[in-house]
Amino acid sequence: MNFTADEIRQLRYRMGWSQAEMARCLQLDLSIVSGWEAGRLLPQVEHRTALLRVLSQAETNAEKVQRRPIAEVIMKGRGLSQIHDLEVIESDYKKNSDN
Repeated sequence: MNFTADEIRQLRYRMGWSQAEMARCLQLDLSIVSGWEAGRLLPQVEHRTALLRVLSQAETNAEKVQRRPIAEVIMKGRGLSQIHDLEVIESDYKKNSDN
C-alpha cells in the first residue's frame, strides 16, 4: 500500500500522536515524518510496513487509541485556538504525579 501525505497525517491524528511521537514510535527522524506529511518524501518499503502495522493496531484497538492530545483538551475546555506550551507540560506533570 502506498500512503499519501493526507493518509499519513490522518493515521497520526487517529493515534493522537504529534509528528515527534510518530517519529519516535517508528524509530525515525522527525524530518522524515514531516517530509511525508508535506509530500516531499515518500515512505520507503520498510516504513510502509511499519505504517501498515500502526494502521492495523489502530483498527484493532479503535476504542483505546481514540485519545486526544492534552493540548487539544485544554484548548477546547478554554475555548482557545492556542495555548502556551508550559500549560501542556504542567498539565501532563499533574496527571502523572496523581498516579
